Amino acid sequence: MFSPAVHRYIFLFGIFTLGGAMLWGEVPTSIPEIILSANWVFEGKYLQKWRRIKNNKVFWVLCSLFFLHLIGLFHTHDIKNGLADIGVKVPLLLLPFLFFTTEPLTRSELKGLMYTVIAGVVSSSLWCLIYSYTHTMADTRTASRFISHIRFGLMINMGICILVYLMMKETRNVNRIFITLIIAYLLFFMIKISLITGLVLFGILTIAFSIFNIIRQPAKIKMISLLVLVAITLTGILFLKQEWDAFRYVDASAANRVKMKSASGREYYKASKKLHTENGFYIECNIQYQELDYGWYKRSKKHIYSVDEKGNTMMWVLVRYLASKGLTKDSAGMAMLSNQDIVNVEHGITNYKYADASALRNRVKEFFWEYRDYKEGSNPSGNTLLMRFEFWKAAVYIIERNPVFGVGTGDAKRAFNKAYFRTETKLSYDWRLRSHNQFLAITVAFGLTGLLVFIFYLFYPLLKLKNKLNPLYYMFFIIAIVSFLTEDTLETQAGDTFFAYYNSLFLWLASSDKEKSREEI
Repeated sequence: MFSPAVHRYIFLFGIFTLGGAMLWGEVPTSIPEIILSANWVFEGKYLQKWRRIKNNKVFWVLCSLFFLHLIGLFHTHDIKNGLADIGVKVPLLLLPFLFFTTEPLTRSELKGLMYTVIAGVVSSSLWCLIYSYTHTMADTRTASRFISHIRFGLMINMGICILVYLMMKETRNVNRIFITLIIAYLLFFMIKISLITGLVLFGILTIAFSIFNIIRQPAKIKMISLLVLVAITLTGILFLKQEWDAFRYVDASAANRVKMKSASGREYYKASKKLHTENGFYIECNIQYQELDYGWYKRSKKHIYSVDEKGNTMMWVLVRYLASKGLTKDSAGMAMLSNQDIVNVEHGITNYKYADASALRNRVKEFFWEYRDYKEGSNPSGNTLLMRFEFWKAAVYIIERNPVFGVGTGDAKRAFNKAYFRTETKLSYDWRLRSHNQFLAITVAFGLTGLLVFIFYLFYPLLKLKNKLNPLYYMFFIIAIVSFLTEDTLETQAGDTFFAYYNSLFLWLASSDKEKSREEI
């Protein structure tokens, strides 16, 4: 339709925009894909495009996962959900097809794409950071406005990997400093909004990158680098130990003793046998609910039994908050609270120390609380990590009964509902989700047969092109595999697009016969 140069510019606009727009939600992600598809159709040259892919084994392997889902439709009982699942998986076929049938990127084009990705990561994170400062949130992770905070963490880590790669190629110190500042900002952002998965992934990438570089260095530098790596690891372990010890601490002062009556002479409710604490002070003792109800009514417009964003009643938050300050849960304790304390309770803050602590430290303490409750047999609903044990147990239950070919494309939701019922899970109905592990998700849908296909799909291109791949591919591969262990990454548009985009991009460049596509920046 247009000249080859115009079609090339449209193609570059599409993949550049897609690289930066993935962090901005479904619509900004879909538009570049539509542009790329339309450009492919109007460009023509179908015979030339076919020749590019017909003997390319890597391309056909990349298409195999989508075809696996298509085949899975033949033994599904829920065609509607199956077709919806196929719709989500379209990027797994579309992006390899668009990339592998097109002339590979030049060195300057690849560099431009990297800059666009970084611009998308930084701009999206800035928007979310501004939102976090201008809005009150019980959970800071909700500051991720456009996509799941889990996917956001993956994309930020990919952006950091690209920045490190560019910095290693950079010769000007001023540019290296600028790149370092961007990396520092992105780390600050993940800490600020408590992207724990993203931070853990960053730690894994740092260790992998350090080991890779240590191996290539002289003996003296190897030793220094190894010591630094060990020091960082020990620092993380000591931090967790310190937080765990503080969590288990019990105050031995008179303020922590069980009393019979409040200062006004009313009897306290019977103390619970649970010895849970906040800052070492027992929570469920020395409680006079009528005095708390009356005292709260005088100081707040929110109802004492209203429910916050985390599902906790204001009364429970207030009791924990008073305990954190070593106060009795009665009118005397209420009188000791400042106006700021009341605001903190209204915002769902259960411990006065949490108000000024980092989101990361608070998230660690929250996990300890969830872990203790789960071990004691409490309902894990809403507990990010501990719910996964229930998800995985249900997935294994399904696999044991459908080991060879699984339940088919689209039947996973119904199979999980049945599994949760039969395993008598304690999860609330709203939290009865799917496996949150991509390997289990594939096995549930397609059995062990599908799992073997998936493993081949992941590792065949890596092994075949290992000597041609851009170093960034290995960092991306680590990000993908780690995400597969704790998430159904390929069950959402954002996750599918992220994986298909970078997987197709690097394998496309590496498998090309054109030398210019393999040039490093």
